[in-house]
Amino acid sequence: MLAALLLLSLDIAQLLHRDVVAGERIYDPSGVSTFYARREHRPAWDARSTAALVAAIDALAGDGLNPDRYHRDALLRLPQGGERDVLATDAFLAAAAHLSRGVVDPEFERPPWCVLPPKSDAAAILQAALDNDNIQETLASFAIRHEGYVRLRQALAVYREIARSGGWPEVPPGPALRLGDDNPRVAVLRKRLSSLHESTLFDAELEALVRHFQSHHGITVDGIVGPETLRELNVSAAERARQIALNMERWRWMPEDLGESYILVNIAAFRLQVVEHDRTVLIMKTVVGKQYTRTPFFAARIAQVVINPWWNVPDDIAAKELWPKQRRDPSYLRREHMVVTNGRIRQRPGPWNALGRLKFNMPNRYNVYLHDTPERSLFEWPVRAFSHGCIRLEKALDLAVYLLRDQPRWTRDAIEAAIASGKERTIGLTNPVPVYVLYWTAWVADDGEVEFHRDVYGRDEALAEAFGKSKSM
Repeated sequence: MLAALLLLSLDIAQLLHRDVVAGERIYDPSGVSTFYARREHRPAWDARSTAALVAAIDALAGDGLNPDRYHRDALLRLPQGGERDVLATDAFLAAAAHLSRGVVDPEFERPPWCVLPPKSDAAAILQAALDNDNIQETLASFAIRHEGYVRLRQALAVYREIARSGGWPEVPPGPALRLGDDNPRVAVLRKRLSSLHESTLFDAELEALVRHFQSHHGITVDGIVGPETLRELNVSAAERARQIALNMERWRWMPEDLGESYILVNIAAFRLQVVEHDRTVLIMKTVVGKQYTRTPFFAARIAQVVINPWWNVPDDIAAKELWPKQRRDPSYLRREHMVVTNGRIRQRPGPWNALGRLKFNMPNRYNVYLHDTPERSLFEWPVRAFSHGCIRLEKALDLAVYLLRDQPRWTRDAIEAAIASGKERTIGLTNPVPVYVLYWTAWVADDGEVEFHRDVYGRDEALAEAFGKSKSM
């Protein structure tokens, strides 16, 4: 028996120098080597623990991960020995990393997301799981615990079941459908929206269902099934499940602790939420970057509220937009309340200022910040990608009141009085507030329903491609 164990240990030691074992690519050679070095290359897995691992791998599908990526077939096919042992270890370490930190390195994004949860000693955790015979429970414990992730995981199961059951009917193309129409396509629309009535008449009940659908898909809520609503209606359940899985991956890039209170800016939804103790206490519309000046996604902290800010025009905006206008019309800068200081264009504080009356400084590598705006009409658009990259706020004053709530001097009235003075003033926050500027095209709303929004920057497709290369979706 001792001789057999020695031979198996030698076999394992030789396998550690390979990138491929039994035709399977090793995901984490360094982690596998560390694990066996601590064991003096002794085998770790028996039939019982391997079966538990396979069951845990199968459960990964619920997290939007492909069980085939984790050597599942090889673990079932290979006899007990060095190859199966090494593959089992690599499968556990890979699954643990993917569950807790994501499959795709967010550095692939341009610009990249660079706030990752801390690494854990997965090799030590694996050894403890083997010692305590709780492989399944231990691997499952690596999954993200954030409520947003848990809700998406539940939604993924629902949408996959809908897809397996044949999905929902596709509403045929044709003219817009609206209240009062009597059309055979209406009967299909009713089935798509789960109406209990079988009728070809577009009545008030159906209009309410259409409005509800629109409100959860980032569409203008008008109760009319026009081209945009029709397109979203006809996205298949399987595609929606894929969209959910992609956004679960983005959750895996998030820090474990978001803070007791924090701000979420969802670029794809054009929305800002202030969250306090897992409860949304303030919500507002936003305007984000255009296609060619995309708002990056990143984490920062709001450190200051600036009242009546000067706008220091970035050099690229000045060169591409303002100087050409000034050359065509020498009075342009003056009319826009702009001055030139040391060759740089600045805009005076006031109702005309591009930053509005309030600016929220949050130091970051992209020089992106939150601010007010005089262009209030932009908030009426469902797709609000109009800025140069910074984030314009619908309710900037409400956010200022919230951020300064622990400074009794700065009541709403006091902030409004400071604005009325026309003078620039910077107020430091007692406790800087975390801000997460994210890109989620699917999430579960407070009413329990999934919201889906268009992939305005094409980031879902880029992530799906990266996922495909990892063979883990």
